[in-house]
Order: sequence, then C-alpha cells, then structure tokens
Amino acid sequence: MITQSGQSFLDFKKEAAVHAFPDAFSSYARSFGDIYFWEKGNFHVITKANLAREVLTSPKFSADRGGFFISRMPNMDLSLIGDFFGVVKRMMVMSDDDDHARKRKLAATGFEDHILERFTKVLQKTVKTLVDEVENKKSFDFAEEIAKKLPSTVLADLLSIPLSDRENFFTWSGTMTGFFGGASQYRNEDGIEVNHAAKSLRTYFENLLQERRRNPGEDYISILLKVQGMTGMSDEDLVAQIMMMLVAGQVTTTDQINNIMFLLLQRPELQKQLKENPELIMPAVEECKRLDPAVTFIFRVAREEHTLGGQPIKNGDVIFISTHCVNRDELEDADAFNLNRKAQHFAYGHGSHYCLGAKLGRLEMKLLFEEMFKRLPVLMPDQEKGSERDHYSLSFSGFKQLNVKLA
Repeated sequence: MITQSGQSFLDFKKEAAVHAFPDAFSSYARSFGDIYFWEKGNFHVITKANLAREVLTSPKFSADRGGFFISRMPNMDLSLIGDFFGVVKRMMVMSDDDDHARKRKLAATGFEDHILERFTKVLQKTVKTLVDEVENKKSFDFAEEIAKKLPSTVLADLLSIPLSDRENFFTWSGTMTGFFGGASQYRNEDGIEVNHAAKSLRTYFENLLQERRRNPGEDYISILLKVQGMTGMSDEDLVAQIMMMLVAGQVTTTDQINNIMFLLLQRPELQKQLKENPELIMPAVEECKRLDPAVTFIFRVAREEHTLGGQPIKNGDVIFISTHCVNRDELEDADAFNLNRKAQHFAYGHGSHYCLGAKLGRLEMKLLFEEMFKRLPVLMPDQEKGSERDHYSLSFSGFKQLNVKLA
C-alpha cells in the first residue's frame, strides 16, 4: 500500500496565500501520487479523474459517512446530539442503493424545469434587490452583502418561509450548516447548540407540513407533499430531505459564489468581455468552478475489500477525492483559465449523488452575475481592506471577507 505523510491538508489550506490557494493546493495534493493513504487523516486520497469516477459510480462505496463524522468528535458527548444525528441519518446524501433512489426521486420533484422556470421571477427580484443595495457604494464586502444573503434568501423563498419566521430560520439553519460543514470545535456546548437547532428546525418543518397540507401552495414543500404518497416516505424522511436542502444548498452555494467572484476580480479584462457578451457568463462561471470548487474533498466509505488503482482498500476505509486535482486531470494547461474550455468538472459531484440542487445553483449564479455585469462597473479588489479565505473545514473553502471596489 502506498502511504504518504506531510503537512496536514487543512493546515496547508489555512496557510496558503489567498491568491495562490487553488493552484497551490492542487499541486500539493497531486505531489504525493494518483492514490495514496494519508496517515495524518487516516484516509485514502484520490487525485485522478478516472479513479474518482470509479468511486462515485461503484456500489463498492457508500455515501453513509456517519462513522467518519463521529470519529472527528472524540471529545464530545455524543448523547448531546441525538436529535441532530436522528435527522442526518435520514438525509439522502447519507443513503445508498434503493433508499437513496427513493429519496432522490421525491426530492427531485421540486427541481423540475417548469418549477424552476416559475421560480425564476422570484429569484430575479431577490438578485435585483441585492444589487440595488450595493450599486451606489464605492466599496463593499461581497461575501457579506451578496454571497451570504443570496442562497439563504433563495432557500427561504423556495420553501415559502413566512417573513416573520425568517430570523429564527436563518439562525437555526446557519448553526446546522456550520456544524455539518466543520465550522465547529466540536465541544459539548457546540453539540448542545446544534442539537437545539436541529430539534427546532425539525419541529418547525413538522408543523409546516401540516399547515401546507391544509393550505397547499406552489412552494417546494407543497410540491413534495403532492407526491409523498407515491414514494411511501414518512414525514420524518420528508423533513430530513428539506433540512438537507438547507445544509447542502446554503454553505456550498455561498462559498462557490465567493470563489467565482474572487477569480473574476483577478481578471478585469474578462469582466469587460462578459459585460459585452453576456452569453459568455455561464462558460466563465463553469471554468471558475473547475479551478476553485467550494467543495475541496468528496468522500466515500468502502463497503468491501478490493483494489483501487493498485491500492489495497479495506472494508470501512475512507476515500477522499480531491476536486481541485481531478478537475485539472486529463487537461492541457489545466491551471490556466480558458473561457473556451468544455471540460467537465466535479464541483457538483458525479454519479447517482450528483448535486440535486445544481440547476438551482446555476440559476442563482447566472442571474446574479448577469445583473451585476449589466449594472455595475468593473469590480476590483479593495487592497486597503483586503480579503480573507475561509478554510473552515477539510471539505469546504470559501471567503470570510471579499472586499471589492467599483473601478
């Protein structure tokens, strides 16, 4: 077995220069080989695209990462987070085989094209409001004013959360998202806080299900209720999938929007090109996702003993796929930004667990950057205030601050 060791990946992320991070991290992970066992993390690492596809499409690997998640909390009293884990274990992202297919079929109902088309007007209004708020500012924190607000507002609108409930809704979902994403020291007090948030959200959505049964609308929850009977899913499963949308759809979209904006800030001439040619905005967005994906690692757990790329894998072994590496694999001049590149990337995963909200995420980004390039001048980095990356966990990376100024 190929075993490697070095500076921990999380430490490397945190110490990397803001501008250099994506390329530097990819080079660091690739420097140890195509596949290897990383002693410091107790997991295997994959840096090749063909091996990533094999893992993400093979029944030999499970998406149930609960055991690995628990192993990262050696000092926490796990009895404090019973409600949290009770919800998480029912989520689609932690399931396999027929159970996953059943939950995915239900959840996908709310993301059909005609439903997203109907939701587009609501999303456009949100985007316009956010750009209105920064249009006359000489400088602003893009991370705080745009990237953080857009996904949370979109999700609240998608679920049709009443305005009077949104403050609590954002607080609970933010606590859940941060804990799930690794932005926690996993102390007992953190467990008490996230368990309260999980329990509060679960109760809130249980009550909301009953209210939407009495008064159905065109929101995501009402749509799921219409097909619930055909899937045989319980209310508990339904609530878990709705809460999954908050965890999966909020933090990753916020991070990805920030990462895209940062790459565009380094390329003022590209911004001018996109302002003149709006049809190029989405190809540019996809290339940014390839170069600096919000999800640093996708991971799976081996369900049986076998060999992968010549590396012996034992039942229960954890496999980490480096998206920064596999997104650059099989490409010429892979670290360069190429607006005409048609390469596929792993920013939304691959296989049966391909991100269910990818269409919604792309729609958010399309409408946001179209509105920004239409109404705002070229944006430049605000060097006086600077920017700070947010490598809050091994699996996710975004920005704490992304200060910009109008050219």
